[in-house]
Amino acid sequence: MKKKWKVSILLLAVISLLGGCFGGKPALEELDSEGKGKIKVLYYDEGSFYSEYGNHFNLKYPNIEFEVISTGSIYENMRENGTSYEEEYLKFVEKHKPDVIMTSSDSFEKLVQEGKLYNLDTVIEQEKFDLDGYMPGLVELLRERGGGSLYGLAPYFNASVVYYNADLFREYQIDPPRNQMSWKELLELSSRFGGLGSGDDQIYGLADEFGQADRMLFNVALSSSLRVFDAKGEKITFNTDGWKEAMELTAKAIRDKAIYTASLEPEKEKMYYLQTEQFFKGKVAMILGSSWLMSNLRNQAVFASDSEEINWDFVTAPVDPAVPEESAFTMLSSIYAIAADSPNKRAAWEFVKFVNGPEMAKAASRSFRGELPTRADAMKEVDGKSMEPFYMLRPKASSGSLWGLWGGTSVNIPDGFRTTFSNIIIKELKAMVENGKSAEEAVAAIETEGNAALHKAREAAKAKEQSGKK
Repeated sequence: MKKKWKVSILLLAVISLLGGCFGGKPALEELDSEGKGKIKVLYYDEGSFYSEYGNHFNLKYPNIEFEVISTGSIYENMRENGTSYEEEYLKFVEKHKPDVIMTSSDSFEKLVQEGKLYNLDTVIEQEKFDLDGYMPGLVELLRERGGGSLYGLAPYFNASVVYYNADLFREYQIDPPRNQMSWKELLELSSRFGGLGSGDDQIYGLADEFGQADRMLFNVALSSSLRVFDAKGEKITFNTDGWKEAMELTAKAIRDKAIYTASLEPEKEKMYYLQTEQFFKGKVAMILGSSWLMSNLRNQAVFASDSEEINWDFVTAPVDPAVPEESAFTMLSSIYAIAADSPNKRAAWEFVKFVNGPEMAKAASRSFRGELPTRADAMKEVDGKSMEPFYMLRPKASSGSLWGLWGGTSVNIPDGFRTTFSNIIIKELKAMVENGKSAEEAVAAIETEGNAALHKAREAAKAKEQSGKK
């Protein structure tokens, strides 16, 4: 009996060894014995690529060479052809045939649909690549945009939070903001500062970091997943209950001096400048700002030499009460994927794996300037402040997509139209704030005037394109 037991153990061991030799074919062929390889990579420009990634990677893989394809010419082609970034980007990928593709969320989804990307699931499973360390919802979002499979990984993300001046709240005995407030709750809180001070000493409750009235409206609209265009991207649909509510909330907050806006006057050209001075000077209690604003706050003496030191902290950006665990202000930075027809998939995977690994995330946290690593464990705190408000909410599937379609496709918007449309919105907000115009009238006017301006801009773009072909 004992002998049979030993034979059984031996047979199991042999079967296990045979399974390891013949049953587990690697998803990708290994690099050669010298670790040589060459990959073509899409990036903004060669210098910044090596500074951000290439030099670090080559310390580990000195025999893998790069050919960096700069994406700068995409914008030139857009201007010349009157096309959208997505259209020109897809043509650019087809022309240059990179091994590693750096892409935005919208273009990523299109590339997946067209079968242009390599499915990473098998190689991730075989190599036990850690997906558990990512922030909540990241992998699920990428899989959703990949039709259920994982075609790319994102090492960084951008997010906005509500920074607040703790001393101002303490001075006026007002409870500070908390995580996961709705816009209605946040604006009610900001209104408690509306009657404090006057003239140059007026104190406001809340500001957007660019101080624009239309941007504040769009911020309110983002949380409710509102869209500027209809489902086909053909016309503006602004005369809706959602936009009406967003206009009412924004106009009331401006009227009550609950929010600070730089101007309610239309501009010939829309130029966005940081309007953080009021916050630095203690004239604004809260500011909705990106993770990049934290760098300024950490170096206040450099960015606002005449301001007092601010005792600041932050909470999550406002959420939709229906889905309070999601944020419309958490957006992926570039997604890194491998071309389906790449002849250098192993070298490309080593690069994508390295860029998205814990080693690079830790390095990014040490040199933090504003872009956040998607690996949550890499940045627990900064200057003793918990980074949890940046990481606790899942990215909303429609993050930052006021101008896009529900499927993730961008709309072809003619040059200059956004400025025209913003001016129409500002005009109507001003009429509501100063002349008591109703939200019903305002949203109807914005839809009518907006569609007329859109038609005019598209006709002008079409005429320009036709003249260019002659």
